[in-house]
Amino acid sequence: MIAASRFDNRHVILPTRYLACVDYYAMLAAYPSATIETGNRFDKRRKETHRTVIADANGTINLTIPIEKPVSLTQARWDDIVISSHGKWWNVHLTALKSAYGRTPFFEYYLDDFLPFYTSECAGMRLTEYNSRLDALLRRLLYIDTEMSAPGKDIATDNFSQCNLPSLDAVEYYQVRNLRYGFIPSLSVVDLLFNMGPESQIILHEMTGNHEPIQI
Repeated sequence: MIAASRFDNRHVILPTRYLACVDYYAMLAAYPSATIETGNRFDKRRKETHRTVIADANGTINLTIPIEKPVSLTQARWDDIVISSHGKWWNVHLTALKSAYGRTPFFEYYLDDFLPFYTSECAGMRLTEYNSRLDALLRRLLYIDTEMSAPGKDIATDNFSQCNLPSLDAVEYYQVRNLRYGFIPSLSVVDLLFNMGPESQIILHEMTGNHEPIQI
């Protein structure tokens, strides 16, 4: 397990993500300051930038936001990428979230916060702007107080913007279908949020070895 002291006085750069996994937010919560990188060169193979994984009654499923093909595949960066209206994806994703988490303890409590992100108005937005707004909501609901800023010049920086996140030890938490599938790690952080509510931050801190008392 990664020791909490590793993150003291450090700054982390993380890649932009759509409803990023629990591990991503555990990393984010562990650092005193962070930057979400949006200007990396576009790579269509990096599906995780606009795809998330949730679990419903049939197991894990991928939810992918369709994107418009950029004018130049070689010159485009992620902050040039625009969300498509293909397949009315916002309806598909919202229906999937309701099906997967409608019976969890906290879904109804948080639902209204997420509804603005699942309308036709989201088509045409820049993907990184959409991800950023959704990330800001998630950090608020998860009580993550990491300072979001540009990388500092006088502090050590961990940069995960161009690579996969390091593996963290899974910390099991209540999932509504535990008895059927057992615990499923590394799902979207909304799985944690809808199942655990305000106690989600306890799980995030435990994943990086931080056992300090947390005020909820």
